[in-house]
Amino acid sequence: SAGRGASKVRWRGHWLAVAALLFAVASASAEPAEPVATALVFAVDVSGSVSPERYELQRAGIAAVFAGTGVAEVLRDGLAVTVMEWSDGHAVVVPWTILRTPADAQSFALRIKTAARSPGYSTELSLALLAAADLLDACPCKPQVRIIDVSGDGQNNGPVSTYLARDQVVARGIRINGLPIVTPAEPDLAAWYQANVVGGDGAFLEVANGYEDFARAMRKKFLFEVAEASPRPSMR
Repeated sequence: SAGRGASKVRWRGHWLAVAALLFAVASASAEPAEPVATALVFAVDVSGSVSPERYELQRAGIAAVFAGTGVAEVLRDGLAVTVMEWSDGHAVVVPWTILRTPADAQSFALRIKTAARSPGYSTELSLALLAAADLLDACPCKPQVRIIDVSGDGQNNGPVSTYLARDQVVARGIRINGLPIVTPAEPDLAAWYQANVVGGDGAFLEVANGYEDFARAMRKKFLFEVAEASPRPSMR
């Protein structure tokens, strides 16, 4: 009858619309990842030893890397970057973002400055390395180099030995660069980072002599690692 014919037309139209939607979703998911020169995780210590004042010095130091001048050259081939805070656990406070221009970098700096601090007390650095490696695996990009930029003011007290976590991460083709913040409470931290944290081809250490030196050390370290320059031999 005419009614059944109209119903068939409506159902056909419905399934055609569903099929078109499924095709669009499949096509979107099949899009190739965006190529970039480097994918970089900033893994930032927010444990109990990091007072609000120290936290602000860390956050301002990382933001200044992107808000300042001189980043255009290292962004030319693309930089995928995210900020992860770690302590008892970990939290992504600024998700993966691909930067290609100074305007992109300025916007990223603003997001860092306005992010809320994650809670935590312990210094579970080993678990932070593993979490950062998983973040790199999940990056919506195709990088030539993958780097974890880990900073902190204390040794690991997590359930996994740091050197074991480090070796697992390096085996996944990831470089770990370290930025120990040396304070009177942890005067030997740089040597501990060198022995237990830094690893991978071309990896290096940059020491911050106290939180007041963090911004300088972070900028120097960032420019070296993203420009693929090696200021000193690999520590591993």
